[in-house]
Amino acid sequence: GLEVLKQIKSTFPDQTVVMVTKSEERELMERAYGEWADGYIVKPFKFTDLLSVINRTIKRREIISRRIGESYTTDLRTVTTPTNYQEWITKYLKLITWDERLEDVDDPSLKEIHEDQKKEANIAFNHFYIENYPSFLKGDGPVLSHQVFKTWIVPLLREGPVYLFILDSMRLDQWLKITPILRDHFDIEPNYYFSILPSATPYSRNAIFSGLLPLEIYQNHPRYWVLEEWGQNRYEKELFDLQLKRLGIRGLRYRFLKVTSAEEIKKGYQQLVKGRYDLFIYVVNFFDLVLHSIPSKSEVRSLLRDEKLLLKILSSWFVSSPIFEAMKKIDPARKIVITSDHGFIRVKRPLLAHGGKIISANLRYKFGPALRTDAKGALILDDPKCLGLPQIDPSYRYIIAKEDYYFIYPTKPAQYEKEYKYTFQHGGISPEEIILPFAILRSKR
Repeated sequence: GLEVLKQIKSTFPDQTVVMVTKSEERELMERAYGEWADGYIVKPFKFTDLLSVINRTIKRREIISRRIGESYTTDLRTVTTPTNYQEWITKYLKLITWDERLEDVDDPSLKEIHEDQKKEANIAFNHFYIENYPSFLKGDGPVLSHQVFKTWIVPLLREGPVYLFILDSMRLDQWLKITPILRDHFDIEPNYYFSILPSATPYSRNAIFSGLLPLEIYQNHPRYWVLEEWGQNRYEKELFDLQLKRLGIRGLRYRFLKVTSAEEIKKGYQQLVKGRYDLFIYVVNFFDLVLHSIPSKSEVRSLLRDEKLLLKILSSWFVSSPIFEAMKKIDPARKIVITSDHGFIRVKRPLLAHGGKIISANLRYKFGPALRTDAKGALILDDPKCLGLPQIDPSYRYIIAKEDYYFIYPTKPAQYEKEYKYTFQHGGISPEEIILPFAILRSKR
């Protein structure tokens, strides 16, 4: 019975299920509710008993939905349109907390209202970030990618050894899903920072390790700025060494490890547990690793169109991974930091990108000569240098997608629209891509 219940709930999570059994054992009842049974009835029973359980179950769901609806309305009334970055962090945290609370609520109209709230928030966040980003780059705002190491890691190193885990593409809502499990073993100090633009690995993660904006890397260390699509982060260690030198940090014993497969994670397990370094940097190709762990390509395709399921699988993968096991065994005197370089968003609206033959391939941002697109769905940078981006040639422009837009070429627009619509992309401007966790964990052992 429990196995059938589990299969029903995993396949149809919103389906109401009443479990019928001969057993009156308390343990079985608790396990049934643990597998999300909505009701429970012991045989033998009369038809009126069954009817009573069904009515009670349906009414309970109605009451829960009504109370959650009232709570949702009250909660939203207390949050006005944010006017600064701290308020945006609070607003976004509320939205993604409600995402999870509404998962098991059978109220389509409430869920529709919530989706509308998220769309409106995304539009407002775009206005806010584009307007304030220039002043943020000058230091008047949130911690940005290139300020992460100096702001947080350096002070922690003064206290003792640090393990830095960078989970590539981990969103804030994913972090919130794994937080309760981590809290059983660690005291967690949450912090938040904003990704630079474009919110993509070649820019954001290079900024973390270099402590510089992309333009500064290009100007001061041109050989470490890679233009080709492949290997744009191949010089992270070299950039990190330069940052240490610039900050006057000498003699730091550190290990830099990047893993891109399950095999590499297993190989690095002992290094994580037994390593004796001042700083252990562990970069995990989180998103791709999870997708590659799914055997069926058709399952991957369906997963990439179901955002809630994807978030659950990403979180489940982490909890059952050797990384989590290693974290629990790391010397309790060492602090653990978990963060991300950028998030991602499910794209829905295509936007034509016109230009020459030399255009970067990314769907949420592009650079190249004479780029043109519709400003309603993109930030167009005629002078990229004003936002800390390299301009290889005076004709080079950047276009960065807003909200849930994505770029397609005008040659085969219908084909490109169909191929990429509803896929997960990064590099643009949205709370999902920009607002990121930076958590400091201290062992409870």
